[in-house]
Amino acid sequence: MKILVVSLFLFLFLPVVTLAQESEYNVKAVLLERLTRFIEWPEESTVNDTSQSFILGIIGKNPFGSILEQVYSNQKIKDKKVEIRYISKIKKIPGCHLLFISQSEKKALSKILSFTRGKPILTIGDTKNYAEEGVLINFYFVENKTRFEINESEAQKSGLFISYRLLNLAKIVNQPEVKR
Repeated sequence: MKILVVSLFLFLFLPVVTLAQESEYNVKAVLLERLTRFIEWPEESTVNDTSQSFILGIIGKNPFGSILEQVYSNQKIKDKKVEIRYISKIKKIPGCHLLFISQSEKKALSKILSFTRGKPILTIGDTKNYAEEGVLINFYFVENKTRFEINESEAQKSGLFISYRLLNLAKIVNQPEVKR
């Protein structure tokens, strides 16, 4: 009887969890583009060349499923067609303009960040402490709402310019030192 009750519970509520997660990543997929509206890449970056695609990379296990393909089949980022790359090895990161670092890469995070640090690659994650460890933007939840934190010091080192409008909406982690 217990097995039947547990099985029924899982059958009824597992799809709800899946739908909630899918909804979460729908929001995050759209936020990826919205965040880029407030970020400027350096002149030498190919982001400014509208004849080339905007490269959105996902390293590690893909939490988005097919959502990114659905959202970016018609949606542009920085007035550019979006090319989505699923990356399994760090050496495949070059060329990415935005790199979503999956939670599955937590153990490899320091290696990934040592590769991206100081380069104009917008790193984004959604795992606790990612911003403190050097990811430029990290999503988190408060009261069932998606919020984000920015590692301002690392963003500055990357050569990316983040608008004060975006900074005002974020929780700031590691502010850059003020030079006197």
